[in-house]
Amino acid sequence: MEQNLKTGTCPKCGSTEVYTNHGQGKRGERMQLVVSSIKLFFLDAYICTNCGHFEEYISDEDLKNEKIISKIKETWNRII
Repeated sequence: MEQNLKTGTCPKCGSTEVYTNHGQGKRGERMQLVVSSIKLFFLDAYICTNCGHFEEYISDEDLKNEKIISKIKETWNRII
């Protein structure tokens, strides 16, 4: 199983001192990723307070939004 901060254990140092803003109100530019002039994602941030490792993920709700995902696939470069 791939390990990331969303699992509650840091993949860098192994600490379980992982915190998130998931489920809290989104505020500020850092919590958004603009896809186009009218579409944006809200981000959930995760941080290990032991080593400082930081990860951001598109919220589960936005990940299920086919219109936004389609816009990403149309305008962003795929990593191969």
